[in-house]
Amino acid sequence: MKKYWKYLGIFGFFFILFCLSPISGDDWGNYIAGSDGLRSSLGIALGMYFDWEGRLVSRIFINILTYHKWLWNIVNALVITSSIYLGDCFIGKNNKSFVFPLVVLIILGMNMYTFSQGVTWLAGNITYLFVVPVVLWYFYYLINNDKYNKWFVFVFLFINLFGTMFVENMAMVLVVGNILLIIYKYIKNRKIDRVLIFCLFVSIGSTLVMLMSPGTRYRNSIENISFNNLSFFGKIIYNIPNFVNYTFVVNSYLLLLMCISNYLIIKNKINGKVSKWLLMVFMLIIPLLTIAIYPISLFKDIALEFIINTDNFLIDIYWLIYLVLSLYLLFIDDKKDLRIVLLFLIGLVSNGVMLISPTWGFRTSLFTYIVLAIVSLCIINKYIKENKFLTFASYMFFIIGMLFYFVFYINIYRCQNNLERSISKQLLENSDTIYIDSFPYFANCNINPSNDYHLEKFKLYYGIPNDRKIVLVNDKWKFIIYNSR
Repeated sequence: MKKYWKYLGIFGFFFILFCLSPISGDDWGNYIAGSDGLRSSLGIALGMYFDWEGRLVSRIFINILTYHKWLWNIVNALVITSSIYLGDCFIGKNNKSFVFPLVVLIILGMNMYTFSQGVTWLAGNITYLFVVPVVLWYFYYLINNDKYNKWFVFVFLFINLFGTMFVENMAMVLVVGNILLIIYKYIKNRKIDRVLIFCLFVSIGSTLVMLMSPGTRYRNSIENISFNNLSFFGKIIYNIPNFVNYTFVVNSYLLLLMCISNYLIIKNKINGKVSKWLLMVFMLIIPLLTIAIYPISLFKDIALEFIINTDNFLIDIYWLIYLVLSLYLLFIDDKKDLRIVLLFLIGLVSNGVMLISPTWGFRTSLFTYIVLAIVSLCIINKYIKENKFLTFASYMFFIIGMLFYFVFYINIYRCQNNLERSISKQLLENSDTIYIDSFPYFANCNINPSNDYHLEKFKLYYGIPNDRKIVLVNDKWKFIIYNSR
């Protein structure tokens, strides 16, 4: 228990956080869908496969767990804790004492929009995050083992069969990841891994079942028509700014880890003063400026904002070169083993396949963000020696992150209780207009009903007659602290 108490503590923290977080946005409708029981939830998911989307497995979980949110609180805390544990496993058995809080900060230090869309919003969380620890374990085990327990083969096949039906980009992670694994195993052992070949075919078949569903094809026919008419390369060119933005610019914590890891590789592996200094200047200055500028730009305009403008062709070119050089540095550092290079490539797949997709968002980049952060921490753990000051500093940031979210979601919980009491009071008074205090925009995805679909589901969820008008009041929140006027 001494070895695992820290994971129990992380589980407890996130469980409390999820108990404090309300459902919002699409979750209002998903709650209603799940309220008719398991049979109805399965039927709705199957119906959506033919009418709207091929994400059959995630849709089943969404319908069930949104209605039984207490169960989601437990399962999601397990998902987060498992992801952190697997991050520790990738880094290795010789983890320094400062590494664990830095792994936890992958979650606590992510962009707040990513946190709201991928951690606390049920629909986004179940779709994009639930499959992450499963895929992490799959690649961790296969990268580190050449001989498999026969029962594990069935687990591999199960993951490739059903793990592909959560969301499209994660399905492609399994498909392309299997191909990369086969190549890696062949280079390492000089033979083809037949189990992985079979897993590859299963993942391809299951991915096609999702992508070719009648619902997916119908949805594509009525949405994003102009994008779908672009050529293959036209789509990629169109999406390069999105790729750069969601892979690097918005992920300040990831950039900080990459700055440190790239610096350590350049310092220890690059010979020649000129080459070393040129690489350091190129690989550090723009990322460090981006780390400083992006958070400030969320609140006010600043003079150097052009540095984070991914509509600027030169900025995009810089980050693409930065990506190639980062991969090159990893290869120099890891060319005898190539495990870190393989993990980096697997992490890139999730955002790479999004280059031909019209639907980008913070949540779609979750896997790439997590894996690239783990890769950077592998390098940091390798080169930085045990350091009491660094351990103290990493734990301080870790505690600050926990306190921030704890205080923030206590305030969210208090506001949610006031909202429910206020709605009940106004309904009793038979008010024609229902006034609701809006939440901070970064509290949860679509937490304020702002479009016709969400307004309809919001009214159904709270029992508000359809003829009542909803008006948002925007003066309830002052920064992080709740204003109890």
